[in-house]
Amino acid sequence: MPVNAAKWLAPFYLLPADLMVNQLQLDSRKVKAGDVFIAIPGLAQHGNIYIEQALAKGAALVLTESGHYADARIVVMPQLIKILPELAASFYQQPTEQFDLVGITGTNGKSSVAFFINQLALSVQRKAQVIGTLGYGNIKHLTPLANTTPHFIDLQRIISQAKTEQADLVAMEVSSHALAQQRLAGLQFKVTVFTNLTRDHLDYHGSMQEYGAAKALLFQPDMAQSAVINVADEFGRQLAQTTSLPCLVYGNPEQCQGFSRFLAYSDVLATPSGYQFVVSTENERYSLNLPLLGEFNIQNVLAAIGSMQLLGYDLASLVKAAEKLTAVPGRMEQFVCEHEFTAVIDYAHTPDALQQALISLKQHSTNHIWCVFGCGGDRDKGKRPLMGQIAEKYADHVIITADNPRSEDVLAICADIAAGMSADAYYQIEPNRQAAIKLALISAQPEDIVLIAGKGHETLQIIGQQQLIYDERAYVQQLVTELAL
Repeated sequence: MPVNAAKWLAPFYLLPADLMVNQLQLDSRKVKAGDVFIAIPGLAQHGNIYIEQALAKGAALVLTESGHYADARIVVMPQLIKILPELAASFYQQPTEQFDLVGITGTNGKSSVAFFINQLALSVQRKAQVIGTLGYGNIKHLTPLANTTPHFIDLQRIISQAKTEQADLVAMEVSSHALAQQRLAGLQFKVTVFTNLTRDHLDYHGSMQEYGAAKALLFQPDMAQSAVINVADEFGRQLAQTTSLPCLVYGNPEQCQGFSRFLAYSDVLATPSGYQFVVSTENERYSLNLPLLGEFNIQNVLAAIGSMQLLGYDLASLVKAAEKLTAVPGRMEQFVCEHEFTAVIDYAHTPDALQQALISLKQHSTNHIWCVFGCGGDRDKGKRPLMGQIAEKYADHVIITADNPRSEDVLAICADIAAGMSADAYYQIEPNRQAAIKLALISAQPEDIVLIAGKGHETLQIIGQQQLIYDERAYVQQLVTELAL
């Protein structure tokens, strides 16, 4: 719906009374006729260099905090950066104040927790959406995103769109980059969730200390009203002990000791298709049959249940609904070749995530574990030998292959991974990812489990400057079907 720009900017700037505008845009490439282009500093360059491009594409108005321009369509507001969160919220009519907004941060598990919250919300007749790695919107019909957590201007627009679609709960992944870059300015979360902190993004943050400090920003009173925190994680325990927010923690009974409100899991029994375990609180105790692989998914489900509890929903109903949860696309997702092997696709691309996936699959396996994986190019090189070491330790057969090599040589990345393995380790290197997967599935024996890690839900593979169409889930389903014939 068009917005009257004069009324919108009235407290800060005088504009013609009849000027109507459509959307706020930070990316000049996305500008359409009638939009407002906001030219602000980026990580590499200032948006001012794209003003002419935005105007050529039909921008009705440009806002910037610096420069001198004769064009009346370009408004210079020296205080723009400071007031931009307020301007964005006002433009989209304060949509975040009308939602139960849940923010989820941590190295691993963010997408799963967001999806599980959405599924639980449906069970209590709430209309929910997600924002994150897999996209935004209804979990069955997601629109792709360039970043896990967009800029607050885009977030206001996305949440405003959710409002028009009659959603009233949004579960949003919050990346450490977004927190460090203040991309969440002006947002207020009803609940924030911490899943875990393991090695990742050190090419950006520099150290685990700085990485953790970025995550902790989400658990301040100016960002959130309450918190759900994983105390099975060392950093999580510290966070739960230091945050001033009302807090519900989750972990095993020993880890939850000393906290007044908790969800503890115990008596865990692995089954071929999931887990049976007990959920206990300070007052209640329930049995839960969870149809999901991976013990870390027990924690992810408890994070989702805890979030819904803090939003006011009954624990008994949530536990019952959790027994019908389905896996997130590309997150410990099973592809069963009947009477033969099981292939599992998981997004695991960090040492901890790979280790947790392999340990968990051993609990469900009666035979051998295969591991097919690689590491991304132009990213944290330090994790490569660590992941090789983990694959050797927890898998019976290892095939090292490409992930997203980007500008690096695939075989050099594979060699970096293999450097973490012992001299007598047996592994294979197959740089073509599809060939590596096919090799594993053809070689797998009955009751084997083949973990294909790293790509998960992604539908592109980045090789050099090319972004090639590559849907791993569709490819594995095709192979499994063919091998079952």
